[in-house]
Amino acid sequence: METIWIPRPQLERALERNEAFWENELDRGPLMWVTVPDSVPSPAPRPEEPAVEAEMWTDVGYVMAAAEHALSRTYYAGDALPVYNPWLGPDQLAAWLGADILLKPKDFTSWVTPFVDDWAGFPQLTIDPENRWWTLYLEILRASVEAGRGKWVTGYPDLHTGIDGLSAIRGPERLLVDLLEQPEAIRRAMAQMTGLFELVVDTVSEIVLPSGQGTSNWTMGWSSRRFLCIGQNDFTCMISPEMFDEFCLQDTLETTSYVDRSIYHLDGPGAIRHLPRILEIESLDCVQWIHGAGQPAASHWLELLKSVQGAGKSVQVYYGPTHGDEADPGEELRILCRELDPDRLFFWATVGSVEEADRLLRIAGEAAG
Repeated sequence: METIWIPRPQLERALERNEAFWENELDRGPLMWVTVPDSVPSPAPRPEEPAVEAEMWTDVGYVMAAAEHALSRTYYAGDALPVYNPWLGPDQLAAWLGADILLKPKDFTSWVTPFVDDWAGFPQLTIDPENRWWTLYLEILRASVEAGRGKWVTGYPDLHTGIDGLSAIRGPERLLVDLLEQPEAIRRAMAQMTGLFELVVDTVSEIVLPSGQGTSNWTMGWSSRRFLCIGQNDFTCMISPEMFDEFCLQDTLETTSYVDRSIYHLDGPGAIRHLPRILEIESLDCVQWIHGAGQPAASHWLELLKSVQGAGKSVQVYYGPTHGDEADPGEELRILCRELDPDRLFFWATVGSVEEADRLLRIAGEAAG
């Protein structure tokens, strides 16, 4: 991986430490992925915003110019690297399958309209190679790989396949009823979702890997091999462990084993009930804990985090403008390094100043001895 925005000694150390994290060989941890947006002078101009909001994500030239402007103005501390993640919102997979999508770039999201009225009418879920949103995504992906040579990593997509994908195309309320009334149809659809995950991973890998920039995804982190976020299973907060085993476990097992480095997105207290089963997945490397709105920050969930590390997995926690900003990240870091194995901790933070980023690195250094 090459980038003009990080000094060579820092870059080489960051690449070495990121890879060591996945091999369970990190020492003097934790992995420190700390960034400060809009804090570095850059010759990359800020592009003029399109008149139509949706074009902020559909005008490929604008998308690339905006990405370079933002990444070039970011301060990368510790083990952080510049990453751009092409995406069309959290339910982009549903759009690739045929759902109508409303893009809201200024809110950093999008909305899709469920289209499955009867599972019998959709015996096979497929991505049409000519689908507008799929071809647009691939166009942006290829543009990012080309523009990012020597500058940034192009990440794998935010993939809400599995049960979240079914929720997007059917609607969560109707899907909950389906789990009880049409279990065989849901099991069949879930198996198809697993196949779609593999198709997307293979397609993206063929584009991204030859660049030599390595891989990442929206959770940050880096590897020279295929590194993806697994378990975009927010829907599982509404179902029992028994239903998770019946409908979601096999997909989670297969998608985790299909990639080389994996992180499971555990989103909020409602998802904790599934953690014991998730921790049994041998091929899973790391669990990202998102404590949820209105809940205390990561240091208040030490027993949960210890259980993850006790199962042989690493832990990622995040602090930034939309999550964990009610806590002092420095104090959080001290507690987490003291109470957990720091070499199995992935500390991801977006902070407001270079001074704060450097302070966090000093705290991590002191904790590591």
